Amino acid sequence: MLYFLSAGLSFDLAGETVKTLKDKEPELFKSGQGKRFMLLGAEGEKANKGGTGLMLSLVEFDRDKAIASVVEGKPVIPVWLERIYQQIATRLAG
Repeated sequence: MLYFLSAGLSFDLAGETVKTLKDKEPELFKSGQGKRFMLLGAEGEKANKGGTGLMLSLVEFDRDKAIASVVEGKPVIPVWLERIYQQIATRLAG
């Protein structure tokens, strides 16, 4: 949750992202093992209703898609579960 908040997400969006991660990668919260994902900016009808015209979707990490999105000026937030888990383990140990 802290990772997503520090990336600039609102509390509600960060909580929803953590919930989505738990659904997609339940092993993460047990072992820290999992796939690499990214929050990718995309235009959508749902986002237009909120006024920003942009929504974030959690997808499996793809370097080419990430680069293309950045070139288009859309946000990309990497979600590398093993690094997040490692940061948590380091903080708990220290």
